[in-house]
Amino acid sequence: MIKPIVKVPTLSELAYQSIKEQILSGQIRPGEKVNVDQYSAGSGISTTPIREALSKLQQEGLVKHEPRIGWHVSKISKEEFRKLQELKALLEITLADRALPFIRPKDIPRIEQLNDEMQELMLAMKDKPNLEKLLEANDKFHRAIFDFYPNDIMIDTLQQTWNNLKYARLLWISSAEFQGSFYEEHKEIIDAIKKNDRKELHNAVSKHLHLGLDYMEACLEGQDPNLLFD
Repeated sequence: MIKPIVKVPTLSELAYQSIKEQILSGQIRPGEKVNVDQYSAGSGISTTPIREALSKLQQEGLVKHEPRIGWHVSKISKEEFRKLQELKALLEITLADRALPFIRPKDIPRIEQLNDEMQELMLAMKDKPNLEKLLEANDKFHRAIFDFYPNDIMIDTLQQTWNNLKYARLLWISSAEFQGSFYEEHKEIIDAIKKNDRKELHNAVSKHLHLGLDYMEACLEGQDPNLLFD
């Protein structure tokens, strides 16, 4: 009998998971330096896999590298956040509007299923949801709509904007306001699609974009992840 092959994580993958967990748990704060040599000494992992891990985290928008300074956890100002949020809103509203003519009635049950799965995921997590999984489920729901519009450049730009806002979006999805209302607001988006009503869809997406926004801005201003990640 052939035994199943168990994939052993590489050193780069181990470093990636470790650093990412420290960022999302608030152990490494926004703006704080990630010292490669220090991390290497503490973890027993050589510097090359650590740099590979940091490069991957940079693609996700969680860390940044500056020449002659080094790596640090991404820190977003309210001004930068508002500019990115404006771009995000423009793209999401436009993509939803332009995807509408391409969505057929037979496509809608899949979108509804993704919303149900997200709600089930949150309920299963109870008092301490996995914010990354919840954010991934949220993005999967919205991409299921946006991907109907055949403009991969716009969709890739939105994905990069989401990546640049990754930390802020985790704050957003951690809010009680978001967690208590996303399911119904997603249903409003779906209802507008069912009616093929562009104005109603525009209003539903615009309303959803403001969900938890004040909470997110307040957290960014205070930069205190301990309020969120116990």
